[in-house]
Amino acid sequence: MIACFLWILVGISFVSRVHSLNDVVQRVAVIAGLVPAGLLLAITLAYGLGAVRMLGQNVLIQQANAVESLSNINVLCLDKTGTLTTNQIHLQTVLALDLPEAELLAILGDYAATTQSGNRTSEAIAAVCPGQVRPIAAEVSFSSARKWSALAFDHPDYPGSYVLGAPEILAAVTPLIATLQPQIQAGTEQGLRVLLFAHHPGELAIADPPELPTPLTPLGILIFGDTLRPEAKATLDGFARAGIEVKIISGDNPQTVAALARQAGLQSDIKVVSGQELAQMDPAEFAQVAQTSTIFGRITPDQKARLVRCLRDSGRYVAMTGDGVNDVLSLKQANLAIAMESGSKATRGVADIVLLNDSFAALPRAFLEGQRIRNGVQDAMKLFMVRGLCVTLLIFATAVVTDSFPLENKQSAIIALIGVGFPTMFIPVWATPGALPRRSMVRSMLHFIVPASLSLALVSLLIYLLYLVVAVLDLPPEAELTDVDLAIPRTALVTILIMGQLLLIPFLKPPTTAWVGGEPLSGDWRYAMVAVVLLGGYFVIVAVPAFRQFFELSRLSNFSYLFIGCVALEWCLILRLIWRTRFLDHFLGVDLD
Repeated sequence: MIACFLWILVGISFVSRVHSLNDVVQRVAVIAGLVPAGLLLAITLAYGLGAVRMLGQNVLIQQANAVESLSNINVLCLDKTGTLTTNQIHLQTVLALDLPEAELLAILGDYAATTQSGNRTSEAIAAVCPGQVRPIAAEVSFSSARKWSALAFDHPDYPGSYVLGAPEILAAVTPLIATLQPQIQAGTEQGLRVLLFAHHPGELAIADPPELPTPLTPLGILIFGDTLRPEAKATLDGFARAGIEVKIISGDNPQTVAALARQAGLQSDIKVVSGQELAQMDPAEFAQVAQTSTIFGRITPDQKARLVRCLRDSGRYVAMTGDGVNDVLSLKQANLAIAMESGSKATRGVADIVLLNDSFAALPRAFLEGQRIRNGVQDAMKLFMVRGLCVTLLIFATAVVTDSFPLENKQSAIIALIGVGFPTMFIPVWATPGALPRRSMVRSMLHFIVPASLSLALVSLLIYLLYLVVAVLDLPPEAELTDVDLAIPRTALVTILIMGQLLLIPFLKPPTTAWVGGEPLSGDWRYAMVAVVLLGGYFVIVAVPAFRQFFELSRLSNFSYLFIGCVALEWCLILRLIWRTRFLDHFLGVDLD
């Protein structure tokens, strides 16, 4: 927009014949250079390198914006199954209640072999209790929303119907559930999955939605074990290092999930809530609990999607992992949807990224890679914005004060090339991950850009005016002001701009506390070394006549280069003071931090 405005002004000056066609073309080209076209290359480079790195870490990027989203995540919602655990459950214990154990095992075996809605639970039962496929009279498939399944055999040896489900769900229609609570509680506190197997004497009625048959007689308690992933603790520690809060949303018993989470190294002061409790809450209380709780158990798919939506509405940037069809709703609500490679086709279809080989341990590295990309792009943007704003201010200031244009096209090109072009080739490669800053990205940018742009523009204008005055004083008495040679003032301006922009590079990643001002201490000397090398490259260009002539520069005296260098260093000290004291924030009456 600024470039368009300046082009209009240049066009008006040409129509009014104030300037020649050559001058107009030069000025149009300089203004065109204000558009940060190189920023697109820097962003593309950062995203490309990030995608390659993440692919090597078994993370497949499916959406282009997923790379950017990775850098902003501060809350990760995940299920216990397939993340903390390997999703390879096995039946550990069967407690017979109302019939001999051998008979119970036979019924369970036939139940697991006959059901048409097989899952990992039925597979685990079948592995321990071999059975035969029996004719089916009626069946209610397992649902994440119901937390139970039912089956009625069409066989005289199995009258009535059988129900397998979560004890707390079956409790409403199951007598003697209170007497079974100690066994159930003992299993959940160990992080084991506990299910209740019960019998109904009547036929299984099929309704929409299905309803639990009543009454139910408990036949047995089934206790399943799930193997904790060996890398679970390291993975959770990785999330903590990345500054990401973890929330576990599961269909299992909340106490079971909490026990496994503690075994995996999650903090001991976690807050647990169940889906039944959430169902009784009003919207305000639900939203509050969504933010403060860590473990959510016996959650339905609708509740899972609502939890993710509440977290987003509270200003969090949420990632959600899933593998089943019941996770699609919550994945769509998240800022970043993450699917397992072994998950359903629907889940992979809506996901922004897919974890190849179900490599959950790759997520912390992926989040850190996203932060690395964000930091690299943000640093590149700062350099481009400082240059653009600084040159824009100089164009307006010199037009008002001297009625001249500060730069030629090739001079503007060398400023862009050395000041931002070459540095932004290295910044995305060398960027390091880091937690999200306390202030927003816009405030962080303004905190760096505004003081640097205004102060560098002011110092550069003073240097330009100083050398312009010297050039005017060197004119013969009969000469007019329009005869002044702008080559020396423009070369001095190019020199101070290049020095100033190169001195900003160490401020992006301060190698020592002496450079800490706009950004926190980094300890990385590579940025400062690049600035030194590029400054040496500029002096090589100035020293070689062919290069100097190509960029339309003049040879200044050694004293001038020393003087401009001292001014640049003094500007550095003043700029650092402005950042540290937040002088500009107070002067403008705004909070840029």
